[in-house]
Amino acid sequence: MKTPYSIFILLIAISTTSVLLAQTAPQEAWEPQAAGRFYPGNEIALKDQINTFLNNIPKQPLKGRPVALISPHAGYQYSGQVAAYGYNAIKDNGFTRVIILSPSHFKSGKRFRGASVLNVKNFKTPLGLIPVDQEACNQLLNPSERLPPNSPDKRKALFGSYEGAYQGEHSLETQLPFLQTSLNTFKLIPIMVGILIEDDFDRIADALRPLINDQTLVVVSSDFTHYGEAYGYVPFRKDIEKNITALDYGTFEKIRNKDFEGLKKYKKETGINVCGIMPIELLLKLLPDNVSGEILNYDTSGHQSNDFSFSVSYASIIFTKPLEVKSGLYAPKEETLNAEQPFLTNEEKETLLFLARNTLETYTKTGYPPNFEPAIDKLTPRLQEKYGVFVTLKKCGELRGCIGHTIPRISLFQGVVENTINSSSRDWRFRPVAQKEVSDIIIEISVLSKPKRIPGPDDFTVGKEGIIIRKGYANALFLPQVAKEQGWNKTETFCHLCQKAGLSRNAWEEDNVEFYVFTANVFHEGGKS
Repeated sequence: MKTPYSIFILLIAISTTSVLLAQTAPQEAWEPQAAGRFYPGNEIALKDQINTFLNNIPKQPLKGRPVALISPHAGYQYSGQVAAYGYNAIKDNGFTRVIILSPSHFKSGKRFRGASVLNVKNFKTPLGLIPVDQEACNQLLNPSERLPPNSPDKRKALFGSYEGAYQGEHSLETQLPFLQTSLNTFKLIPIMVGILIEDDFDRIADALRPLINDQTLVVVSSDFTHYGEAYGYVPFRKDIEKNITALDYGTFEKIRNKDFEGLKKYKKETGINVCGIMPIELLLKLLPDNVSGEILNYDTSGHQSNDFSFSVSYASIIFTKPLEVKSGLYAPKEETLNAEQPFLTNEEKETLLFLARNTLETYTKTGYPPNFEPAIDKLTPRLQEKYGVFVTLKKCGELRGCIGHTIPRISLFQGVVENTINSSSRDWRFRPVAQKEVSDIIIEISVLSKPKRIPGPDDFTVGKEGIIIRKGYANALFLPQVAKEQGWNKTETFCHLCQKAGLSRNAWEEDNVEFYVFTANVFHEGGKS
């Protein structure tokens, strides 16, 4: 019998000494290591195989919006159909960036502690190039540049560039053609997870968490039970298929419950040889409390070949968050659509700009927001009411960060403080604002009306209204001033909006797309717009 992939070497003694290397100039592209072995090396054959897998999946309504996925990485002839269930579920969710957490199967790739971020500009597959998010990768490799002064760098030496972890490795690469097929365009953060001990999980999770937002998907690459003499794992010799399934579902139970300690205990008790156990445990540290796990599909190579002398288990597990937990760009239910943005006096605008400036200066210096509690009673009633608000940072006339929320969920002054912090440190398109930049930055505040659904794109007025597009879980927003500043007409605005949502440029012309408009009271330091 042919094994599902080359049998990996069991490492008896592992040195946890770090061999992560210092950064050098990035390579232009990382060539495929597994094409022609784990999946077809020909573009047409690869597309046909993946599309066949995807077309063979029944409709499966999800419990919420996807945030993470565990996907198998064996040869596509064995695990491709299982993997397709997960990648079919993430379509049309607006993902523009993917973090992949993968294990290494080879001795050379296991002899390091921490996580390796390959220093390249692109990853290459038969389907084309995938750009690496070098800005985000640099934040991981150089954590001291994004921490407040005087803060201890707890992530030191846990991230580095170790090419040996990627040489000949398939675990990360096998995910890429599926992602290229399911997502329109995206940037990649490629992470090979080495040996993690003690508090390494928390430290690496803390470093990754600021990079995760509604447009970022986390993928963990892992197969499950490897049964047979060749894998050094034969915990039973009778009722093999039944016992493998029970063993796997015991693992799934811990994962779905996000039970980090329980999974470690289960591994110790059963000896399960899940090849991606370290990345999975790291994922459990990353997932928020309101996320739930769901098994989309499960199979084993033993079941496929009807030979359980050797068997590898595959599962597609998706994690979703409830729909009622809305991001800043998520359009509201139609019954909430009413009211205009507030009329603000010049004094109220000056107060909000003062709060934003004070927050920006304090946060970039200390890592904490200022304490405004003593001044709350002096704020006008309007500033204590709930409104949607965005904070935009511009440096030398160029965008330096912009984050906000459309749904009125906190008071206006609190929204300004929160989104000043978010736009300066959590806009994934930019490196966090450094203290030395603050004097060069102009702050702009946009106070929004509640969005109103419109029948179609013809009912949108460029330059006067903001626009939200939504298709499935994919959504994106432009403030009213964006199209005017960029010189876009209506068609150009919608094409750019679709790209921002992770959709095709012409998706706005499709029937199953929703549009919402809103107005905004926009003002900035040095005068009002």
